[in-house]
Amino acid sequence: MQDVMHGTNRQPVLRVRAEVHGSNVHGRVHMGWLMGQIDLAGSAVAERLAAGQVTTVAVNAFQFANPIQLGDFVSIYADKLRLGQKSVTLKITVETERMNGDILPVTELISTYVAIDNDGRSRLI
Repeated sequence: MQDVMHGTNRQPVLRVRAEVHGSNVHGRVHMGWLMGQIDLAGSAVAERLAAGQVTTVAVNAFQFANPIQLGDFVSIYADKLRLGQKSVTLKITVETERMNGDILPVTELISTYVAIDNDGRSRLI
């Protein structure tokens, strides 16, 4: 599938390092922190596609294949699945890169965003 932001040269929408503020006492990242990063990345892509503000209206179930550890680099990718009259649906994929260079899948999900105006009402794209 083609990357939304960079044509065929697949680059992450967001790449961030897992740090202490987002982790638990066992050195693993809280999934709440990850969900926030996913929403930042997905909404950035959806805003470009919708040419303006969007709000997240749906995220399918998360299933986690591997934990994110302290110091890992987390890469979030977004692919356009559907561009409707008022909504954008993206497939979001998350990978983690360990300090030794291993790249592991973390999760994959579908997220839907609705285009909104300045008053928070849905609008046409």
